[in-house]
Amino acid sequence: MGNSVFVAGTDTGVGKTLVSAALVRRLVRSGRSVGVMKPVETGVDAALPDQSDAVRLLAAAQVDDSLDLVSPYRFHLPLAPLSAASAEGQEIDQDIIVDRYKQLAARHACLVVEGAGGLLVPMGRDWDLRDLISRLRLPVVLVGRVGLGGINHALLALEALDRRNIPVVALVLNETQAHCGVVQQEQQASTMALLRERVSVPVLGPLLYQTCADGAWPEAVKEAADSPAISHLSEMVVRMVAGRP
Repeated sequence: MGNSVFVAGTDTGVGKTLVSAALVRRLVRSGRSVGVMKPVETGVDAALPDQSDAVRLLAAAQVDDSLDLVSPYRFHLPLAPLSAASAEGQEIDQDIIVDRYKQLAARHACLVVEGAGGLLVPMGRDWDLRDLISRLRLPVVLVGRVGLGGINHALLALEALDRRNIPVVALVLNETQAHCGVVQQEQQASTMALLRERVSVPVLGPLLYQTCADGAWPEAVKEAADSPAISHLSEMVVRMVAGRP
């Protein structure tokens, strides 16, 4: 399954969808056929379908794949996937996700798959997101926050991936809050420096804080896609898909 990457997060709310959409947009600019997948999404408001992660990814990719193919499990409550599915009397089936993934991967030169929550978030009674990544055999783009706490979360997530021998393309750090002063800037610089010293994967970013409100979303994706971090990341993905070092 070597034509795809899985975008995972160190936590929820770290900017996975922004990074995924920006990466997709950058790859599309290069003339590639890029598919997207959001296997499981929670907190989906039926009254605001255009604001779901899956729909936003489809918009970035500019493809006409059906929403049911791209996102087979969509739940209303903003809970962990296992809890959200249970509340609706459903179970998330890995086999269904893998089948939909294979259909999409066969259609496109490259596929960007976005996870839900953090790596160990429960998806089923006895499996989590990391199990799905292993099943799909995909390398991970790990997204984390560059602010206070980002170091610990990133190192724990990378350790969890390493324990399962899941390769990591890069760690992308994102500003999840607007700058408030010198102290925050020092925290961010320290986070970047310490992680670059301690991890063996490329550390990209930080992506500048974007107001990802509904009306500002397209501009946020454009700004991120134009950033050096996403430019570098897209080049790495293109080399990986092409089988080049």
